[in-house]
Amino acid sequence: MPEVSADCRGDYEFSDKIPLNPLAPGEMGVLAARAGAGKTACLTHLAIAHLLRGEPVLHVSVDNVPDKVKLWYRELLNNLFAARPGCDPLEIQHKIEPLRLIMSFMNRAFSPGKLEQGFENLKQQAKSAPALLILDGLDFENIERPVFEQIREIALARSARVWISARMHRHISEINERGIPYPMNRVDDLFGSILMLETEGESIRLEILKQNGKYKPMDSGLLLDPQTFLLRKKSE
Repeated sequence: MPEVSADCRGDYEFSDKIPLNPLAPGEMGVLAARAGAGKTACLTHLAIAHLLRGEPVLHVSVDNVPDKVKLWYRELLNNLFAARPGCDPLEIQHKIEPLRLIMSFMNRAFSPGKLEQGFENLKQQAKSAPALLILDGLDFENIERPVFEQIREIALARSARVWISARMHRHISEINERGIPYPMNRVDDLFGSILMLETEGESIRLEILKQNGKYKPMDSGLLLDPQTFLLRKKSE
């Protein structure tokens, strides 16, 4: 597959320097926020960062049809590259699409066992094993611990990083002794990284709750623009 030019990747390489992807292969991370705060956008950012480096991504969406997921990629690529000289968002999209497989499960039909087929399909399509698994839209609060453990076992066996979205609720203030809020508070030990999106003025702040096994290790220094869903440093 033709590579995306270094000039077009350049501005996106900062994703290696921020806490959006501190996971080692086989580890799981969770991105939590209330409805509409930008979970899907952030997870798509992660996927694009891998794809631009030529790393296959398996994107699993629950209760969203594939066309809606593809729209997120198109919009973010356009926001990222349309104004950059020599970078055609449509051309970049065509270059990364062979490395991406979107699986959609409606009406809560998802199960960990179905991930195995997705990994195999993408391996055949991209001629390489997926480096990243995105699980967006899972009913996190009603999933039992053994299901997360199964997902982690699959990730370990496949040496893939896993990012999962979790929906928070304004009316539930439950929090554990490590400072992890509902609904991650009962399974936080299974995740190497836990991130949370919180409204801050006209922007959305990215807060690190756990990273590399340490709780609240640092300030991310990042904001998410609610209009473009692009990440920027607080100082910008």
